[in-house]
Amino acid sequence: MTDLVIRNAELLDCTGNDPRAGVDVAVSGSLISGVGPGAGSSPDRVIDASGLTLMPGLTDAHVHMGLVSSAGDIGDLPWIDYVFAVRRVIENTLQEGFTTVRDAGGLDPRWARLVEQGVIAGPRILPSGSVLSQTGGHGDLRPAHHIEHPRGSIPGLSATPEVVDGVDEVRRAAREQLRKGATQVKVFSSGGVLSPTDPFDSLQFSYEELRAAVEAAADWHTYVLAHCHTSDAIRRALSAGIRSIEHASLLDEDAARRIVDSDAFAVVTLAVKYDLLEDPEKAGLTPSQLTKLRAVESEVGRSIEIMGETGVKVGSGSDIVGPLQDRRGRELPNKAKFMSPKEAIAAATAVNAELFYMEDQIGAVEEGKEADLILVEGRPLDEIEVLADPDRILAVIKGGRIYKDTQGRTLPA
Repeated sequence: MTDLVIRNAELLDCTGNDPRAGVDVAVSGSLISGVGPGAGSSPDRVIDASGLTLMPGLTDAHVHMGLVSSAGDIGDLPWIDYVFAVRRVIENTLQEGFTTVRDAGGLDPRWARLVEQGVIAGPRILPSGSVLSQTGGHGDLRPAHHIEHPRGSIPGLSATPEVVDGVDEVRRAAREQLRKGATQVKVFSSGGVLSPTDPFDSLQFSYEELRAAVEAAADWHTYVLAHCHTSDAIRRALSAGIRSIEHASLLDEDAARRIVDSDAFAVVTLAVKYDLLEDPEKAGLTPSQLTKLRAVESEVGRSIEIMGETGVKVGSGSDIVGPLQDRRGRELPNKAKFMSPKEAIAAATAVNAELFYMEDQIGAVEEGKEADLILVEGRPLDEIEVLADPDRILAVIKGGRIYKDTQGRTLPA
């Protein structure tokens, strides 16, 4: 018995094939059970997809759903306000067509469990919990004249950075995040744009400390992602066995080739950079932060070109923070300034799926994979901007369940 058939779509399956017109996709339970003309027999429901593009649900490998204050962190919101703000971000992300996301720090893993249980209608969430930072690192949020840290994590609710030093502390903190339900471990291994005290080009955590995090994660059959803007930070992270390099904003050819040789990934994040540069005053950037951000923006295009020239596997993340976190799909047209639309879409589907170790489950429209699907008004390969407009994402299906159908195209068979 087929639960659902999507009829007469133009299929962009994200396997490398060209789009195909007049394709039917059948869904049984949570899985795709057939792809091709006439797929599916005796369906319960049918979606008429005439004139629309059907493609896999989008993924985002670098979200911060728990960082909802206007300052882009946990902030000092009343906790009830915080809960509703995070829930709104999670639900909005699914409505924009993102069916799987990897939270890169700030979201307690309990939120992912609530989505799994159906309490919240959101994307599949792969949580990192609290990011690990050294003293004075990117996650040490104290101004230079402060001794006390801002308010800390509340287990089951929020996940602020863990400031740790030394191999034993790093190992303990990594194990603690995994115990709480993190699906991977996040570390800061270079300076950052918005952090209050660290130089942008600083190296953070020693090789031995990074290696301790990698070993703790490997013991749980998972991996580490590392915030790395500079090539020196990337080289150290790779030498320690880190799989996922976040940002890679200032990349040289040697570092790029090392990413390839390590079978690692670079998760490029552009949306947050352009958001902040659009209105630095509204974002509250200090002159120092604005200088660092402009330095990153001036180099990131060439870094992406080097990735393409050397064969780096480029994943996709938006890195947007704050109370709204809307229009997450604008990351894709931002990427398409430096790569083809096909490559930008692949980064947010098939490549991210491989990065997550989920390539057998998501990232393409193929029989046997999860029925994570979106129907789009227009042709994304010709007009990638449609993926940045939630109003043109007409239907969202996750795990075979319809979460959005703005035109009422779902009908009984």
